[in-house]
Amino acid sequence: FFFGLQLFFMLRLICLLALCTLCTSFEFDLDANSFKCFIEELPENEEVRGSFSAASGYSQAIDMKISNPQGEVVVEAKGRDKDDFNLWTTLPGDYNFCFYNRLVAGVKQHSGLKRSLTFKLAIGQEAKDYEQLARKEHLKPLEVMLRMMEDGVRDVYSTYHYFKQREAELRDTSETANTRALWITIINTSVFVGFAFWQVNHLKRYFVTKKLIGG
Repeated sequence: FFFGLQLFFMLRLICLLALCTLCTSFEFDLDANSFKCFIEELPENEEVRGSFSAASGYSQAIDMKISNPQGEVVVEAKGRDKDDFNLWTTLPGDYNFCFYNRLVAGVKQHSGLKRSLTFKLAIGQEAKDYEQLARKEHLKPLEVMLRMMEDGVRDVYSTYHYFKQREAELRDTSETANTRALWITIINTSVFVGFAFWQVNHLKRYFVTKKLIGG
């Protein structure tokens, strides 16, 4: 029993250390005919789950869309007071989660027209519903914990791999920029030296022509 208890707490600790997830919640007001976007930098093949809900508002409809790093809309909902979404990222980079408070046609806009929204976002392991998974696959508590640990390690590796790629890209960009800067410096110096040499020869010929100095 004591060994089993130790194993239980050890696995819990490993799961906590292996977590590389993000679960956030935002509450904000959105004026009529205005929008607000949230940007999340995500690696490839990452699960994202979220929801939003809006307080009641006179003749106002909430539109929501999610776009990938290439600007393509991957999730869209129009005229919803609340909605849930789930997606897997197919590209690494910045994902935009945008909300627009659309005023119904024919209604005049005036100050005070706004809606309060709550936006929840879960990324990585936090986006998984392990209770549902346990029921579906008939998993025991220990098996669920092992699955959580496995997913946590996978998320850690995925995030690490993504940022290593980003680091390499930035390093290559920096090295390319340094190389270009070096060549620009060499070209500018060569042009300056060439111009100075031409100017000296030009002045020398001018003075010789004017017989101010000997040839």
